[in-house]
Amino acid sequence: MPKRAPILGILGLVLLGFGLFALWATHAPRAPWWPPSAFASTHVIAGLVILALHFWRGTGSVGDFVKARSTRYGFNSLAYSALFIAAIVMINFMSVRYPLRTDVSVAKVNSLSDQSRQILDKLDGEVKLEAFVEAGSDPVLEELLGAYEYESSKVSSTLIDPQVQPQITSQAGITTLPTVRVRVGENSTLVTKPDEESITNGINRLAGSEAKHVYFVEGHGEPAIDDDKTTMGMGFFADALRKQNYAVDKLFLPDVTEPPADAAVIVVGPNEKDYFEHELDILKRYLEGGGHMLVLMEPRKGDDIAAFIANWGITAGNDVILDQQIRLFSGPTLGLEPVVTSYAKHPAVEKIADRTIFSMARSITPSAKRPEKTEIGALAMTSQTSWAETDLDTLFDDNEAEIEDTDLKGPVPIAGIARGPAKKNDEPFAVPSEDGEKTFELAVFGDSTFVTNKYWRRFYNDALALSVVGYLAGEDQLISIGARAVRASRAYLTSAQATTVFYLSVLLLPELILFWGIAVWWRRSHL
Repeated sequence: MPKRAPILGILGLVLLGFGLFALWATHAPRAPWWPPSAFASTHVIAGLVILALHFWRGTGSVGDFVKARSTRYGFNSLAYSALFIAAIVMINFMSVRYPLRTDVSVAKVNSLSDQSRQILDKLDGEVKLEAFVEAGSDPVLEELLGAYEYESSKVSSTLIDPQVQPQITSQAGITTLPTVRVRVGENSTLVTKPDEESITNGINRLAGSEAKHVYFVEGHGEPAIDDDKTTMGMGFFADALRKQNYAVDKLFLPDVTEPPADAAVIVVGPNEKDYFEHELDILKRYLEGGGHMLVLMEPRKGDDIAAFIANWGITAGNDVILDQQIRLFSGPTLGLEPVVTSYAKHPAVEKIADRTIFSMARSITPSAKRPEKTEIGALAMTSQTSWAETDLDTLFDDNEAEIEDTDLKGPVPIAGIARGPAKKNDEPFAVPSEDGEKTFELAVFGDSTFVTNKYWRRFYNDALALSVVGYLAGEDQLISIGARAVRASRAYLTSAQATTVFYLSVLLLPELILFWGIAVWWRRSHL
């Protein structure tokens, strides 16, 4: 055999081996094997040509070539390369089967905060995180949910495409994307702002051992909270609160002498019948003791409740909000269903940025007189084209309305909130604020229809109502996770870029190293 023939055989086998491996490693499932990639086809053809040249120039047979010492060295090199690749594959398999995460970023932006870990460590039951995302893919959210799974074996997550699974999406009440549904047992809550703070608060709310009580006053013609069949019931509202781990109860004021000691929030609905003085006194003592109350009003109803909230700095106008609506082929018309897109910078509504719709609402403004040290502000405002009509007789009798100087021009506040120090500090239902003082909270809406079954899932009415109740119940104080500066960087590769990295790191670089080793061995063996 000529002097240079063995090196040709070794090079041919190396090229052929890498070509076949590239053909196998880069083949996509269910994809045709032909045509192969340029790398694989080039190496296979070059390897076959060089092997043919080797046997054409040599004098030995194939058997002699296989038994030759140089061939054994070549096969040893291939075996070592195969073992190296097998080791890499095994390491990758073990890393997937037994993952180990280490966050080396300065601000720990790639891992959960200590507050979240503490909540997960206390879990007693299974927690399911269902992320409803566009096209069923959101790499950033998927990584966040993966961090929860890594920290606790009791947490599982899945990504759901609403287009593929519309029935599950509808049953979950999903109205915006992305949204994460947190499920603990039979209870669940929706997180429309899927960041770590919101998800952790959702888990903490549902996994907490003690449910907060929300009482609905009854006995005056208010919509029933156990009515989920008719359009004017509040069954959907009450059921949504129960799913968020609130204990929902009725409160018949004539039967009690003191405000409920465990009341986190008392909801006062629109009343057809007047309150007794004894009932109003209980509500007054509840606020004086630092209680939190939600009042839902209607035009031309509840004059006694209007007088009651005026003592706490909020005025319910004797008016009806009209809003201009644009209808196809009929032009602008006046409607009794104002659409709200403007919200105050207040914790009770800070996460609401989309439309809500009301029906037959009255204005809610600050009173001229207010209790000392009481803060009063609007929560939601109607559009610029709306106004609060005060001539109700003409409006309802003649179906006519015209803006007057006495009318409140838009944007009109349709909801407001008052907050001030409690007069009594020894009540069991009072919740201390961040500075340690006990304060009363009174949120008032000029409409109750937006939380009835008919309007509950229109636009974002449900999100608004649940957000306000959550604020009044003190849910915003559960977990506060400060922003952490992102100092780490990531590279998201396209399919072509990932293929290039694979060829360079797995194929080309080891091949060059192997060629270099063969060259060194050949040179030293012929010195």
